[in-house]
Amino acid sequence: MKLTVKLIFIAIIFAIQITDTFGQDGIDTALFNKLGIKKMWVYVKLPILPRKTMNDSCKSEIYEYDSLYRLTYENNKLSCYGWEGSHENFNTYNSKNQLIFTRQNSYGKTNFTKYYYNTNGDQEKIIYKNQDNNDSGISLNIFKYNKQKKVEEVKNINIFGLDTAIFFIKYSYDSFENLKSVLTYNNEMKLIKKETFEFTPISKKLLEFSTEKKVPSESFSKGWNYYNTEAQLIKTHYSNNTWTEFVYDENGLLNKALSYNMQGKLNSLKLYFYEYIKKH
Repeated sequence: MKLTVKLIFIAIIFAIQITDTFGQDGIDTALFNKLGIKKMWVYVKLPILPRKTMNDSCKSEIYEYDSLYRLTYENNKLSCYGWEGSHENFNTYNSKNQLIFTRQNSYGKTNFTKYYYNTNGDQEKIIYKNQDNNDSGISLNIFKYNKQKKVEEVKNINIFGLDTAIFFIKYSYDSFENLKSVLTYNNEMKLIKKETFEFTPISKKLLEFSTEKKVPSESFSKGWNYYNTEAQLIKTHYSNNTWTEFVYDENGLLNKALSYNMQGKLNSLKLYFYEYIKKH
C-alpha cells in the first residue's frame, strides 16, 4: 500500500471508529453482558467459490471476552475466503474500560498499537510500531465539540517517518442528536469522503446510510436496514442489489448471516456459536 493511500486509509478508519455506526452486523454486544458470553466463533460456508459446496465450512473468526465482557482476543482467518494469512489481535484495557494497547500478529509480523485518551474519553493519540520498528507512526487528533459536547470536528494528523498527512473530519447531527453526516477532507480542504446516516429518533436504529468516496477512486454506495418487532436487524440491502439477512436464536443472539449477490445467489453463510461465562 502506497504511503499516501495508507495515511488516507488511517484517517478513514479513525472516522469510522469515532462514529461507531458500522457495527450494523446483527451482533448485540449488550446481550453478551446480560447472558455472560465469554467466547464467540464463526464458521463460514462459501458456495459461490469454485469447488465449494454447503458441505464445506471453515472456522473464520474467533472472539474472546474477559469477565467485564471486553474484547480481549480476536482472530480472522483470511484463508477461509481464499486469501493468504490471518489477523490476530490481543487487546489490553485500563480501569476505565478504554482500549489502551493492541498487539497484532499479521502476515508473520507483529504490530503494536498504543491508544491515549483526552478527558472526554476520545482517542487523542495513537502510536503504531512493528517488531522491526519500520512503518512506525503516530496519529494525533485535535477535537472540537459542540454545545451538546458531541464531536463537531477533528483535525487528524498522521506522521509516518518523514511523511505527514493532515485530515479534517466534520460531524453533523439531527435534532435528536443522532449522527447525520461525516465529511472527511484533506489538508487542502478537498472532500475525499462523505457519509450520511438516518437513525430512528429514540431507539437510535440505523435505517439508511450512504458512502461517497473520492479517493483513491470515486465510488458511491447506499444501504437500508430493516428490523423486526423486537428491534433486531434482520436485513441490510445495498444499492448494488446485494443484501444480507440475519437470523437469531431463542436468546436473541445472532445465529446466522446469509449474504446474497446481485443475481440472488447465496454468496456466503456465517454460523455463530457461543460459550458462556455463566451457566446457561
